[in-house]
Amino acid sequence: MAMNSSPLDTLLATVASDGEDVTATIDDSWMQGRTAYGGISSAVALAAVLHKHQPAAPLRCAQISFVGPVGGDCRVATRVLRQSKSSMFVDAGVSSEAGFGTSALFTFSSNRTSHLDYDRLAMPDVPPPEALEPVPDHKARPAFTRHFDMRPTTGPRFVSRQDNANMLTWVRFLEAPQCHPAVALLAMGDALPPAALLLFHEFGPISSMNWAVNMVTDTPETDADGWWLLAASTRYARGGFSVQDMMMYNRAGKAVAASSQGVAIYC
Repeated sequence: MAMNSSPLDTLLATVASDGEDVTATIDDSWMQGRTAYGGISSAVALAAVLHKHQPAAPLRCAQISFVGPVGGDCRVATRVLRQSKSSMFVDAGVSSEAGFGTSALFTFSSNRTSHLDYDRLAMPDVPPPEALEPVPDHKARPAFTRHFDMRPTTGPRFVSRQDNANMLTWVRFLEAPQCHPAVALLAMGDALPPAALLLFHEFGPISSMNWAVNMVTDTPETDADGWWLLAASTRYARGGFSVQDMMMYNRAGKAVAASSQGVAIYC
């Protein structure tokens, strides 16, 4: 990979303290329409919390609501809600010229000793990314997707009528960032379009409303080639609202994060 700063590292270099708050700038390359891509506003919120509060424990959970548009020069207000011997809860609100945009609650907690050892989060059997074609460049692709090499294992690239709404796509940064691994994970983890898109008879607006992320490792890492498998599956879409389950696996097939999302559909 290139020795120069990646686009994500360049963005994170703008994170700075400003009195009680933290400031950052989300440039146009991370936009999708009139708002920043949800993964990047989530990553900015987490980066602000790490910058301001420096939690000792790893990220365990994130609960994020995409309240409104956000982009450009941003201000992040953070607050420690509770800090106990085992956990730290911090909320963060990202605002910009358009008003309040992203609300996030982060939980930091270390592994505990437990008699339970149970794992049924096996990665699906999929071809390796080297055997797959990348998503071609197209004017309809949101700007932020050009920061990623995306290789779908199933489904279209990405819009056509399907009998199910399951997406499985290998994704990596085109330029690998050197930032905190949890920040990079959030910046990538929402890169797929909502899986309900695969059910569309006709195209129309669609927007993520929230994102609940549960980490299943305190060391999110993958092989040096940088690939992660992202999975999204919609099992309910009605009344202009869908819900989907999401998973993230590393190149070795180990689950890294389990999440869910509510999506607004305007068609």
